Amino acid sequence: MSGFPTLGAAMLSGALLLSLPGLAAARDPVIVYSPMPAATAVHDGVDGATLRQAPVVPNRRWPTRRLVAKLNGRELSRLSTDRITARMRAAWRDRNTGSRVAVDEIAPAHWSLAAAKRLRAAMIRLGADRRRVSFYAAPSLVEQVGRRDPRLALGAKHRALIDAMSLGRSTYLLTYRGNLQPFPAREMATHPTRWLPRWPKGRGSLHLMLGPDGGLGQIALWNRVRASAAGRELLRNGPAAYGLRTSAAGREWGVEYTRFLRSPDASPSGGDYPVPVPGGLGLKRAGGRAVEVSAARRGRVVISITRLSGGRKRAIKKLDAPSAPTRVAVPRDARPGRYRVIAVLQGDGLKDRKVIVVTVTRPKVRLTYRGGVFTLTVPRGARAVLSLLPPNGKRRAIGKAVGPQTKKIALPKGLRAGRYTAVASTSGAGGQKPRVSFRVTK
Repeated sequence: MSGFPTLGAAMLSGALLLSLPGLAAARDPVIVYSPMPAATAVHDGVDGATLRQAPVVPNRRWPTRRLVAKLNGRELSRLSTDRITARMRAAWRDRNTGSRVAVDEIAPAHWSLAAAKRLRAAMIRLGADRRRVSFYAAPSLVEQVGRRDPRLALGAKHRALIDAMSLGRSTYLLTYRGNLQPFPAREMATHPTRWLPRWPKGRGSLHLMLGPDGGLGQIALWNRVRASAAGRELLRNGPAAYGLRTSAAGREWGVEYTRFLRSPDASPSGGDYPVPVPGGLGLKRAGGRAVEVSAARRGRVVISITRLSGGRKRAIKKLDAPSAPTRVAVPRDARPGRYRVIAVLQGDGLKDRKVIVVTVTRPKVRLTYRGGVFTLTVPRGARAVLSLLPPNGKRRAIGKAVGPQTKKIALPKGLRAGRYTAVASTSGAGGQKPRVSFRVTK
């Protein structure tokens, strides 16, 4: 069996490298993880620059030295550091495969923080031999990291898994879900974009594993993968092909990879996908007891209020984003005082929050009297009943108004002479009772 240095020398000599125009840097050969008809078509389509995922029977295209041994990621998660190390060494010493091993797959559900730390310890213990090890990151891991707001730290387990995988030769991000449907365009652009900044510098390389096209066609699938700078960067490192079933699928895959290599820095014809970025939330005062909210990216905005002096938070409005500037009023039943208005925009794994303070004043009900006519002014959200209190007599309602309104109410005729009081009893205005006194003469 050829050892790891021999394989490395073969790669550097050009035996496993592509020789297309514009290809300047050495990259890992394509790993083909598919049945023979598709694997053969991929291999022939990229001028033989492939390795093949075992277990398979060696043949002229894939002699033993070009076969990648496989270990089960879930099984490794249950082992001690010593046993993980021993299993990896045994895998590449297997006479039925070459000098490399892939761990299939690393799924968060199978790994505890302690297990991830044991994997890291095993990788360190392998020394230079850890360059023989590749990892396949399960779709669940790819999505959990890809959905995380890039401004926030990952959880301890996810950080430990990335730390351990990055110590190997390479890690492949699976770009499809369990039903083998490729990620939608948004996720295909967003996930690589958010993985790259979290990948430790100076360690193993990061790659993509492309599955079946799910009915899109390989052209559309590759355009989707290429529609971000991060996607193109990971493709330049050398992808893997998984789950292709037919010779036609393999040929199409090879054609699109070859097309990519001719212009590896070029965006697809439709341009790059606009990867969601943090920010885009606006919140400002809009006079009196209202605010203006705007959102420039996809998501949902929830606007809440809470009294500055303390108390429970109350949601007052929800908006689908992106949205034009929208006026949102503090509810009419909010008691006078100072309030925090909080807007939270969530979507695409991003969360933005804005806070401003507004003052809610008591709505003023005004009552005046002149020349036998009352003027009753009632603000929005309030109502008032105007009553007359005669001297030594029974209260009498003479008019009402619902805000916003200014209403003229005439003094009833035929009143006895004497001193009177008019009172406006209100609701929705904090219990105000403005009043005026006047005298009626013969």
